[in-house]
Amino acid sequence: MKSNSILYTYPHPSTFILRDIEILSSSFKVTAYEFDVRKKYLTPYRFIAQFIYLLFHLHRFDTLICHFAGYASFLPALFGKVFGKPCFIIVAGNDGSKFPDFKYGNYSRKLLGYFTGTSLQLCTHILPVHESLVYQEYDYYEGGKPSQGYASFFPKAGKVPYTPVYYGYDAGLFKPDETVQRKCNSFITVSNLGDPYALKRKGSDLIIEFARLRPDLQFTIVGWDGEKKIEVPGNVTLLRFMNAGDLVKTLSAHEYYFQLSIMEGFPNALAEAMLCGCIPIGSNVSGIPFIIGDTGYILKKRDLNELNTLVSHALEDSRREGLPELARSRVELNFTYSARLEMFKKVIAQYH
Repeated sequence: MKSNSILYTYPHPSTFILRDIEILSSSFKVTAYEFDVRKKYLTPYRFIAQFIYLLFHLHRFDTLICHFAGYASFLPALFGKVFGKPCFIIVAGNDGSKFPDFKYGNYSRKLLGYFTGTSLQLCTHILPVHESLVYQEYDYYEGGKPSQGYASFFPKAGKVPYTPVYYGYDAGLFKPDETVQRKCNSFITVSNLGDPYALKRKGSDLIIEFARLRPDLQFTIVGWDGEKKIEVPGNVTLLRFMNAGDLVKTLSAHEYYFQLSIMEGFPNALAEAMLCGCIPIGSNVSGIPFIIGDTGYILKKRDLNELNTLVSHALEDSRREGLPELARSRVELNFTYSARLEMFKKVIAQYH
């Protein structure tokens, strides 16, 4: 494969996006381009600025990569198609989802859904972080039935070649902190309690409801802004967002990790918790069962009674003592930075 210059477009500088840029920069010359979508009224101006940038700078790049399909990916995909530049789009969650009842997923909004699906249809090759984002039969939550995935909502995009490229994680950073005492019968999750939609999508509302049912257990939710008033029982602790070092300590102090999301792609927090020795309990959604494998437990339906039964089984399981090491090993061995980079290189090489 010849040396490539990559234009990497993204809508916001999340940790996993910055990590991707760093990973790719070890083998390619990467130019990062932010198409900020957080202020909706500025979107038309973002399009104009991106159009001008591509018009004058496209010739400098051999490859175009977009993290997330949506407004930010439309012009790169179009320019790539017109000028013969391979364009890859990483589908990572909301760009393969539709949950109109709580306004999650690009396809819940008509215009955004059009730009998302058309971007995928125009691009050269799609790189979902898990194959379920292409298509999956869905019955975990009533509002998502009967299927999810971009091919379900924009069938023409389903005809574009795709290759799953899983996220990778730093097992040297995320590891059990031996100076911390792990609390028995303790459960933790990381969410964004300041976002009313995320509260439900991440399953934090279900966890709070479950905590009321089980006062004998202890629960922690990381992701509170310290201001939003959230009614929780006495056995629930709300913590602010924290840096990676503090998060490692906090995860290491808990026995189980909840990932009870209504929708996810390939949740980073779940994998990081497993690296820290937390036993995973996740919903039957997208990449969650794949990440967990046989090292934890899967909730088949978003139902309080089913969750209680599942947790009771987890607490009584004879495998309990050995699962933390199995969970860490699964992530450490299967989801690495090097594996993600090699998959990027392999797919890109097909078009050069």
